Amino acid sequence: MNTYELWSTSKVTNAMLQTLFSEDCGGAAVTMPIKAAVMPYLDEISLESRIMGACNTIVKVPTNGGYKLVGQNTDILGIRNVLLRALRSQFPTRIISPEASYPAETGAGVIIGGGATTRSAAHALALLGLSPLFLVNRDPAEVEAVQSSLSHLTIIHLKNSDDVETYLGQSGSPKVLMMVGAIPATAPVTPEERGVYSTVTTILIIPYVKPAQIDEGLPFPDKRMFLEMTYKPRSTPMLKVALAHGWHGIDGIQATIEQGLAQQRMWYLSDPSLRAGSDRSIFGIELEDSTRKLGESMNDIIPTCTEVDRALFNDDADALTDH
Repeated sequence: MNTYELWSTSKVTNAMLQTLFSEDCGGAAVTMPIKAAVMPYLDEISLESRIMGACNTIVKVPTNGGYKLVGQNTDILGIRNVLLRALRSQFPTRIISPEASYPAETGAGVIIGGGATTRSAAHALALLGLSPLFLVNRDPAEVEAVQSSLSHLTIIHLKNSDDVETYLGQSGSPKVLMMVGAIPATAPVTPEERGVYSTVTTILIIPYVKPAQIDEGLPFPDKRMFLEMTYKPRSTPMLKVALAHGWHGIDGIQATIEQGLAQQRMWYLSDPSLRAGSDRSIFGIELEDSTRKLGESMNDIIPTCTEVDRALFNDDADALTDH
């Protein structure tokens, strides 16, 4: 019988590594603050984790005479897969492959934010074939950092509503099909915060004329999609604005569920690939739907005891050596 237990630590320790590389360990989910710190100790790092500079999943993969631990990032799949699931809900009779994407230059994406979740969202939207990508952010330095880390993508900074009109409000401008919000779920107070909401609202109210459907690739949505990554509260101020303007709203708990399902699929198959993480046939639609309903119905977990940092009682990890 498989078990899932908490290993709370603020840093990589020898004891943690011994557990990871033990015969009994089948893999791990990794959270802050060691998403980046653990990477040098793993046998292999996926392309997605290298691009993001972080891994949230460790998959135990069999090799000749042994195994290797591979670091992967399922935050990207959580975003991509939940958007695909929402698209399937608009086209229930159409078979939509988990690897399908839009043809080049047929749709654009928007992200609101500037941190790690923003980078995951940009990569996910790129996997869906959306380009260019537009970034709403009030801090030019954060935008430059995102653009530098994802230099293979075309990412355009939208500083204000005037930029929205320039890049998205003209005849022949790219059509925004999907938007991802990755900022805190607090109501805007300062002029700068209100400016972000004003910029986003200008995007939301751009008239949408659905393009003619094409036979190949993803279908164009009947209602454009807004995914809110924050899920406390589940109905955030930004999500309410998007819904008020007729967008297909998706709350953040859905993306959390999807990235968790991607982890489970990878662990089950001992396969860290994006294909494995998106294969809905592994557990079956019925089981996955029941899992989603359980996650959706759960209230926030209230701690009943104090979490203990195991790093306080264990030595820091040794210098890198062969396992």
